[in-house]
Amino acid sequence: MSAARELIDATDTYIIPSYGQRVLAAERGEGARLWDADGKEYIDFFAGFGGAGIGGHCHPKIADAVQCQARTLWCHGNFFTSRPQVDLARRIVENGFGGKVFFGHSGADAVEAALKLVRRVAGDGRYKIISFHGCFHGRSMGALSLTPEKYQAGFEPMLPGNVKADYGDLDSVAALIDDETAGVFVEPIQGEGGVNVPDASFLKGLRTLCDERGLVLVCDEVWTGPARTGRWYAHQHFGIEPDVMTLAKALGGGAPISACVASPKYADVLSPGTHASTMGGNPLCAAGGVAAMDLIAEEGLVDRAAEKGAWLCRTLREAQIGCVREVRGHGMLIGIELDAGVEARPLFLEAMQRGLLIGYAQTNVLRLAPPLITPDDLLDRGVGMLVDLLRSA
Repeated sequence: MSAARELIDATDTYIIPSYGQRVLAAERGEGARLWDADGKEYIDFFAGFGGAGIGGHCHPKIADAVQCQARTLWCHGNFFTSRPQVDLARRIVENGFGGKVFFGHSGADAVEAALKLVRRVAGDGRYKIISFHGCFHGRSMGALSLTPEKYQAGFEPMLPGNVKADYGDLDSVAALIDDETAGVFVEPIQGEGGVNVPDASFLKGLRTLCDERGLVLVCDEVWTGPARTGRWYAHQHFGIEPDVMTLAKALGGGAPISACVASPKYADVLSPGTHASTMGGNPLCAAGGVAAMDLIAEEGLVDRAAEKGAWLCRTLREAQIGCVREVRGHGMLIGIELDAGVEARPLFLEAMQRGLLIGYAQTNVLRLAPPLITPDDLLDRGVGMLVDLLRSA
């Protein structure tokens, strides 16, 4: 039995199967490459499902920062503070819209904090939240209540008052607002929904609508920030500032950390005792986040994401592949929509067999999110492998 098969079988024995049977047993990673337990090498164009999206796997600067912090201070509880926590919060707000940060562990964790903040702001019986068809905000009960019904089956009832509008349709949003509506949660670019990019006027109109109706606007940037789309945060493409923003995945450079960022107007709404996370913002993960944010600034990864993402899209479009209906995205977050009869998951599995790791969404969209530091030669090789795969579909 191979080492990879042995590890997958042991996973089936000891770990709850909420992800189904694992399809790869990872052993080590370096930059945009990953090796399985049998020593097979892969080009990783999905960057640890977003977690390694900035520096890739085991970037030396991020690894050194985490190792140094591990020898200094791991955790301290949330009655105390530490330099890594403050340094990461500073970098988040200085590259965004100011305000303050609450740290958690995952995207769903950040959404839960944002939900509580929105309800506390609204008060007076206003509790309803508008989100969108095709969205994804997480699998904890509050976040799940904002997420489409197919993920909710078997876990009902959800939190009351959550309704879905049509993504990109302002009239659809306006029709759902009533005296009990508290806020709107939106992904500037939908990730799990298939890398759906709205018209520029949609988010601007949504910002205006929220201002007119006294609603809190939350941008879920768990997939899109920081730097992934060619801006520090994806809402900056659309010329708006949200009231609240959620971050996770790549924020820690691969370490599990998330952030709920509140604008100056709402920065002190979550007063003492209203929310907590024992290990949120712990020095170990925060140090990884500081190193990742510094890597973005020092190596110009915002501009690189914009430049290389445009090249990826252009290359895929110019290949004129018969089964590809559309290539879309911003920066290095790219969706490849396939013809209705072509399913994405079998191509995801075939790509893996060929040594390329990609993602998929819905039934017919492939997703690309390479590490922002991926060198040009690996981008060339990976795209060539992908084009060959799609032509054989």
